[in-house]
Amino acid sequence: MTPGEGPKDAQRALRPIRSSVMRSTARIIAAAFALAATSVTAVSAQPAGRCSHDAFPVAGQTIGVTVCAGAPQGKSVQVTETLKGRSGSFSHTTSVDVLPGTATSRAVDDVGLTPLGLTYTLHLTLAYREGSVAIEHALLLPGAVPLK
Repeated sequence: MTPGEGPKDAQRALRPIRSSVMRSTARIIAAAFALAATSVTAVSAQPAGRCSHDAFPVAGQTIGVTVCAGAPQGKSVQVTETLKGRSGSFSHTTSVDVLPGTATSRAVDDVGLTPLGLTYTLHLTLAYREGSVAIEHALLLPGAVPLK
């Protein structure tokens, strides 16, 4: 503020700066929301036909397991397993080797439930056919308790 200017003159001089800062802040917030929406869309972009969903009782709670097949890469297919329990969720990846001339290719995968606060392991047999994957058999370890 220069001599002879009042507080209103100083506020008027700062208006363009405040407007610019507010526009920039609004753009940053809009970009953050767009990025978050894109991330959610990318995660849920897996075609529903490539995924299967199961729920298994483990230690007094239900563990939801979603398995999704990725696009074939040569002779194998990446499979993403997402497990959800009472205390959270986590993802695990494995692969299934696709055997030429067979209708179904299988893989065995052991998934520890420690990230969910449980001292168990799911022993899964995954079956891949026609672009989708499903849990064919599931055992709870230790004890080899059949779940599916």
